Amino acid sequence: MNFIPLNRPDIRNHDFAALEAALQALAEEDTSPIRELERLASKITDRPHAVAATTAGVALEAAMLSVGLNVGDEVICPAFAPARLVAAIVRSGGIPCFVDVDSRTGGMRLEAVEAAITDRTRALAAIAPWTAPSVLEELASLSRKYEVPLIEDAIESLGTTMPSDRAARFGVLAVIGLGRESPATAAGGGIIVTHDERMAAMCREILMEGRATPDDVEEDDDSQDQEGWCHVRAGLDGRLDVLRAAVGIGTLERIEETLAARREVADRYIARLGGEADLMISSPPPGVLPSWTAFPVRLDERFVLEDRDSIIRGMRRHDIGVTAGWALGPALPIARHGGSPEDRWPFAARLASRTMLLPCHSFVTPADVDIICQTLLLMMKQTVFSRGDQ
Repeated sequence: MNFIPLNRPDIRNHDFAALEAALQALAEEDTSPIRELERLASKITDRPHAVAATTAGVALEAAMLSVGLNVGDEVICPAFAPARLVAAIVRSGGIPCFVDVDSRTGGMRLEAVEAAITDRTRALAAIAPWTAPSVLEELASLSRKYEVPLIEDAIESLGTTMPSDRAARFGVLAVIGLGRESPATAAGGGIIVTHDERMAAMCREILMEGRATPDDVEEDDDSQDQEGWCHVRAGLDGRLDVLRAAVGIGTLERIEETLAARREVADRYIARLGGEADLMISSPPPGVLPSWTAFPVRLDERFVLEDRDSIIRGMRRHDIGVTAGWALGPALPIARHGGSPEDRWPFAARLASRTMLLPCHSFVTPADVDIICQTLLLMMKQTVFSRGDQ
């Protein structure tokens, strides 16, 4: 059997032609592919400003720095989250203030977020749960109420729609991605999108090692002969290159086609696994269309972390690219939380220890879905038998 990867980029013939043109642009220091990528990101998210970064993690870090995060400031974030979000907070000098999540949806509970806001809170960092993205609406409302900026990690939710709006439009800043974890899977990269022109300019400066862009240099400035080289703030070496921008343009141009294909695969999973007693499958609520960067399944309460990991290893032995879901943020080495975070954030701990992600991309066929589901159920049975459960 051929290996079924968790994700697979849809690279087409004209992408190779674009990449060849980008090599010429690289030689000529032509940044037009980057500008075109940013234009497409603005159009897709319906936000007027977009700033490309070398990775999604670097884009998140720049977003944190752009809201004025200083060493020791707190950023409220979900305890069940991708490691990149926690790492971006810490690398920016902030302290992650973890909030436990709803046991069903995996999203931060509004009352818990509100209770966590203090004088040290500098920002809210949020990510849309796979099938319950409407939590973003509540968090955006809370952000406005307390005048605390919301930074939205939309790397895995680009293209997700809900009745009120769509992902990447709720935070004052949102980050979309072009890596393997994104619905616009390409060769890597991240893009910050926003309605705020000033913050977009600040993000661009941060990603240019803290240097002022030419538009920021006054005509009577003594450094005018070195436009763009005047360091005005702490920054990162985070500019996207034209080669990855060229690949990203193609994946963004056909994102609607990609999303439609992924939703068909997800529907097959729901139909095939929805009645399994030992699995928790969350169908999206009415009016919500997830982007399905992968298909999440959660094992029943009688399974533990070791069982989940054993099942993943078994599926990989059968050439199926299954992986664990998001992490228990407080347990990550970079978070520096001692003790037993499982006791302080129990719902996040349960979700993190029992969630798996199944392949859900354009190249997954109906036959692949059958093989994946059959193998998953077989591995689950073997795990139960091996420990002597009835």
